Amino acid sequence: MSSSTSVRPSRRRRLAAAVAFLVGAVLAAATALVTATGAQAVETGVWYNVESRHSGLVLGIRAASTAGGAELVQWSSNGSHDQQFRFVDAGGGYFKIQVRHSGQVLDVASGSTADGAKVQQWGDAGSTNQQWRITESGGYATIVNRASGKALDVWEWSTTNGGRISQYTATGGTNQQWRLVPAAGDIEADIVVAADGSGDYTGVQAAVNAAASGSTILIKAGTYKGAVTVPSSKTGLTFVGATGNAADVVIHENRCAGCSNGSGGTWGTSGSASVLLQGADFTAEDLTFANTYDEAANGASQAVAVKVQGDRMVFDNVRFLGNQDTLLTDSGSATTVSRQYYHDCYVEGDVDFIFGRGTAVFDGCRIHSLSRGSTTNNGYIVAPSTEITNPYGMLFHRCSLTSNAPAGSVYLGRPWPAGGSTTARGQVLYRETTMGAHLRTAEPWSDMSGLAWEDARLREYQNTGPGAAVNGNRPQMSASEAANYEMVDYLRGSDGWNPIR
Repeated sequence: MSSSTSVRPSRRRRLAAAVAFLVGAVLAAATALVTATGAQAVETGVWYNVESRHSGLVLGIRAASTAGGAELVQWSSNGSHDQQFRFVDAGGGYFKIQVRHSGQVLDVASGSTADGAKVQQWGDAGSTNQQWRITESGGYATIVNRASGKALDVWEWSTTNGGRISQYTATGGTNQQWRLVPAAGDIEADIVVAADGSGDYTGVQAAVNAAASGSTILIKAGTYKGAVTVPSSKTGLTFVGATGNAADVVIHENRCAGCSNGSGGTWGTSGSASVLLQGADFTAEDLTFANTYDEAANGASQAVAVKVQGDRMVFDNVRFLGNQDTLLTDSGSATTVSRQYYHDCYVEGDVDFIFGRGTAVFDGCRIHSLSRGSTTNNGYIVAPSTEITNPYGMLFHRCSLTSNAPAGSVYLGRPWPAGGSTTARGQVLYRETTMGAHLRTAEPWSDMSGLAWEDARLREYQNTGPGAAVNGNRPQMSASEAANYEMVDYLRGSDGWNPIR
């Protein structure tokens, strides 16, 4: 089964994580960089839907015309090629914007410099009224014509289908802000999952069962209930959310540790996982994994969203949602190490919500502690059980620790002697991370199950924010020590693995 599908440019950098540094170099050479202040990189080989921040509608050609002079309008997204555009480097930090269905480019009619002038498609003449500068702020682009210096604009703030697109003096308004959403034509997925029946399967597990090792599974927007297991026999699988927005694709189950498993027992902590990832070289992008067990209605319990056991695992723009024990960064056994790289992810929970003996790097992630309603103790972020023979447990690199809990009520973590282990001595480093006021500053570490926090390897380095502090209860790494605890040190292993963006 093969379906041509929509994926973001970043996904290509993730499909071969073992050689990511080579892929990154190729992409860097292929990507045209806008040179204006606050500019973004646009991929010149990718077709985009261009979505208005103001109306939520996308650009298209009126009546899907292929004629020169056909007007640019906004319309509900329908997947048609008259709504897809790509950027062609015109030099000097400017681009021509080509329409997919006609091959023509966007043009300000008659080279006008007037506010409200018509924007249309026209044959490529190489003229400056067909060239545009794209600058980015907060995830949205402003598109400015080279000849007139005026911005692409939803005329008179229309929110209706067919609303005309003009040029207008740049105001910074949301009717001049555009989200670039990659459309079809980037790479092919092997299997498509769609809850509405428009794909190969309606469920994620069915797609995994059918997939060969190395397959890419595209998952369309929707909520997918049901436990998912990627077994050790399925290696190199990639899950990709179709829209690029992680919140649009949610994979979840609602098991808890003490919940009945239907066979006379309970799930237990590990068995409660909504998603179990055992196959090595797994990648997930632009989606959400959740355990939707309702603590408020049913009582507090461990309820794992994802249990990760495979080696060389990559998560990019993924959300992990739960309460207690959200993300289990595990390994196959006490003598094996699972290396995991989390980039630009969001992890949410309250008690020990990132835990386990795996080696896990969180790079530029947001770690959000939920309030449990207490004024003094709203939980623990991490509970590492790193084996003493493993120098590398968890690294939080340039992350942001946030919360809706009261100030001074959340612990950084506590070391977990998993299963009563006498060889687990958790290793954690919070490095160059912004810490919110919810954290306990005087004593942020706690003992656990008879293991004193001082006997574990819990360190900080150059953190900032209201929750950061240096005192006798907050051991700091020296600069010379920190030089040996970079992201590459955690991840390289014996094979030199480097998935870092």
